[in-house]
Parts: sequence; C-alpha cells; structure tokens
Amino acid sequence: MKQAIRILIIFITLVSYSQQNKKPIYFYFENKKISKKQFKSLAKKKVIIKTIENDTAIIKSSYLRKKITKIDSVSHTQINTFLKKIIGKDFNIENKTMIHLYRKNNNKINKDSEYKKYWQWIKRNSHKYQAYLVGTKTSGIEEDKANHIYLDNYNLLENLFFKDSDYEINHLLIKPNREVYIYFGLTDILGVLDSSVD
Repeated sequence: MKQAIRILIIFITLVSYSQQNKKPIYFYFENKKISKKQFKSLAKKKVIIKTIENDTAIIKSSYLRKKITKIDSVSHTQINTFLKKIIGKDFNIENKTMIHLYRKNNNKINKDSEYKKYWQWIKRNSHKYQAYLVGTKTSGIEEDKANHIYLDNYNLLENLFFKDSDYEINHLLIKPNREVYIYFGLTDILGVLDSSVD
C-alpha cells in the first residue's frame, strides 16, 4: 500500500510540474506582427521565412524576396564609380545593370556564365541592359572577364545590400534613375531577369 501511495505521489508530482511544450507562436511580415491566417496566405515563392525558437516562444518572420528601393545620387555615383573600377570600360552608367553576387565558389557561377538563353537576351538588349557575375571577397572565385565573372575585393555590394542575407546568391538591378531592385536567395538568374524587365 505504501508503495502504491509513493508511486501515486511521484506520478502526480511529475504531471503537475512537467513543462508543457505549448510555446506561443508569433508571426511577422517585414517586422510587423500579423495573424496566423495572414502568415499562411503569403505567397511562399515571394517570401523568405525564418523561424527562431527560444525557451518561451516561437517566432516566424517573413520577408519579401524582392525589395525595391531608391538610393540617393551620391550613393548612386559611388556605386557606378566602383563598378566601373572593377568591370572596366565595358561598364555603361546609362544602362540598367544586373549584378548577381556569389558568396561561394561552386559550380553555380560557372553554369551561370554559360547560360546561353540569359546571355543571348543580354546581348540582344545591350543598348538597355548589362549583366555581371560578381564574387565576394571571401568567395574564392577567380575573375574571368571573358565569362562576365568579376570580383568585389572590398565586399562593397554585400555590405551595402546583403549584409543580413543568409543566402549564397543574391541579385541587384541598378537603374539609371537610382531605383534598385534587391533579390534574396533566388538561384535562377533568368528568373531574376524576367522579374526585373519593364
């Protein structure tokens, strides 16, 4: 009888004091709190979802894969000067500039440099568009100007536009009117181009 009472007391104690796994879940879109229904209605192809779990809650944050911003004329001039420095005389500040920024030296940059459909479109529209594949300082990518591959030895583009990105490949479209399209994590450069052309 005493053992049955001990087992009952231990069981009641364990059930009473055990932690529940029911953590509240909070949903955010572009750092603004939203409902679960709103969160589930977001187009998964257009957003990046980051989940953070701590001792007290689960936080699911979503951000757009594509952001449009406008930079001031001083920044625009500095970026163009920098691009002219790393790319050379082929860089035209009057054209819309596609930059594909790679953080790792893997086969992807080589495949993208040989993407015929992409480069044929750029060549046909060279009076309006120019495109470059750029490796970051720590990427280990070797410059190959014949294949449109350049190196940002100062990590300027990454620090200005992608310092909070967790992705290996990010993209920019810089327009002469100072409008900038920023793309996070997309792996198909032709898809990025398609969503940039106006």
